[in-house]
Amino acid sequence: MNLKSMKTLRQFFSLALVAMLVATLMAACGDNTATTAPATTAAAAATTAAGTATTAAATTVAAAATTAAAAATTAASATTAASATTAAGTATTAAATTAAAGAATTAAAAPAPTATPYPTVAPAAGSVKITFWHGFSGFNAAILQQMVNKFNSSQAKYYVEAITNSNYDDTIAKFRTSLAGGALPNVVQIYDIGTQAMIDTKKIIPVQDFINKENLQSLVQDLEPAVASYYTVNNTLYSMPLNSSSPVMYYDKNAFKEVGLDPEKPPTTYSEVLAAAKKLVKKDASGKITRSGMDFSLYGWILEQQMAEQGALLVEPNNGRTGTRANKLVFNSEAGQNWLNFLKSVQDAGVGRSLGRHSGTTANTTVAANFTKGEAAMTFESIATLRNYITSAANSGGKVDVGVGYLPKPDNAKGGVIIGGASLWITTQGTPDQQQGSWEFVKFTAQPENQSFFASNTGYYPTRKASYDLPDMKEALVKYPQFKVAIDQLRATPASPATAGAVFGSFSGSRQNVEAAMDQFLTGKVPTAKQALDEVVKKENDRLEEYNSTVK
Repeated sequence: MNLKSMKTLRQFFSLALVAMLVATLMAACGDNTATTAPATTAAAAATTAAGTATTAAATTVAAAATTAAAAATTAASATTAASATTAAGTATTAAATTAAAGAATTAAAAPAPTATPYPTVAPAAGSVKITFWHGFSGFNAAILQQMVNKFNSSQAKYYVEAITNSNYDDTIAKFRTSLAGGALPNVVQIYDIGTQAMIDTKKIIPVQDFINKENLQSLVQDLEPAVASYYTVNNTLYSMPLNSSSPVMYYDKNAFKEVGLDPEKPPTTYSEVLAAAKKLVKKDASGKITRSGMDFSLYGWILEQQMAEQGALLVEPNNGRTGTRANKLVFNSEAGQNWLNFLKSVQDAGVGRSLGRHSGTTANTTVAANFTKGEAAMTFESIATLRNYITSAANSGGKVDVGVGYLPKPDNAKGGVIIGGASLWITTQGTPDQQQGSWEFVKFTAQPENQSFFASNTGYYPTRKASYDLPDMKEALVKYPQFKVAIDQLRATPASPATAGAVFGSFSGSRQNVEAAMDQFLTGKVPTAKQALDEVVKKENDRLEEYNSTVK
């Protein structure tokens, strides 16, 4: 490739990524959290990727233009399509210009892409193809693709093709459908609560098998203990953690200062949060809340966390962790009731607001907007949303100084939080060579430098302890000191079946039912937290019994 061609590609991919980032900002997100990172970092990464290209053929540029245009389509945005057109205009050869312009014109009508919308590297001749499904979209998908590119460029034997499925639920649904006769991927990213269901498919190879074969116990020992314990069932590490998070309390330091609360000492218990909310709330002359002490969505994940915070099991026996399959959900215990009663007390005191069910709604988006605009002083979410919150607060006028504290729990509770996020599973699909290649890729993603890169560019924390000694992670912690709160909280969590998290086969899909029950109580349609939880536990136990009956 000559110097002029390399320059053209670098210019093109930099602008193409800008188009993709516009699409990202307009797309919906969850944990599946689409985290906004500085555009300068993304542009630099795009330039690096473009520099690795080995040919300057016009078709390569045109294909990249098509990818950028498809990314614009994902957001269905005229603004994004215009960005794609701008990117297309940077192609300087006649053939590339024609192809890129055509791709940009198609942007407004083309279907959503099936491949990750980020420039890829070409496969080496004769390389073994590894198919990788994941549930990231937007910016996080671009960061993941960069890691895939790095693996593909680091050796010539294997080539990983990353395919996005929009979100975690779509990924596991597609995997289940493929079990009936479709082609499975070689590697798949599955969210935490899909663990037991994946084990039960009998279509996966535990990563522990590869670790034992290569005597890589040092890798496991360097994993964050809470992360490793989640994906370890019956002393077997089934999947390799890729992206991990935990829940925290977000609070506005400026609001705390305004009402005389210590901005460096956020409340840590239910009673302290309620007392703080009473000081933080603002109302107009008619009594309408203009700044709530606390906004919250009814999130099943946070209820699960609150069970662990109190050392209580979500499911018996022992959260499905000790050799016997989970067969009875018990989150209607006092621990579960405590959380619902706390939320109701905040709402009934007129100092906090429920925004309704979290899953499948825009409640989390509304909560985020309220908090970052200064219309809510406290809320609860994943640490993976930190950068979005900081960026949104700055874009909303900079009134909010984003603070992070431990997730609150009842007075004298002795438990801790559970990880969230997802891991990589190696399937039985393909030849032994493809399975070995899958392991090489999965092992690559777990290297400290790659975990440091991923965490410092997204908002998840590294799964490897050694990552914290590397420059990019150190730099991220200096820039986002709030991030360390989540790490400290995780490491302060005592190990137990409760804090390891529950594993049961019908977990996927249960949160919406749980959130519906929470909503029934918070809106007064059911008189007590116990009744609301009793009713949903009965339904969920019926689902679990039905699921268990199908497992042979």
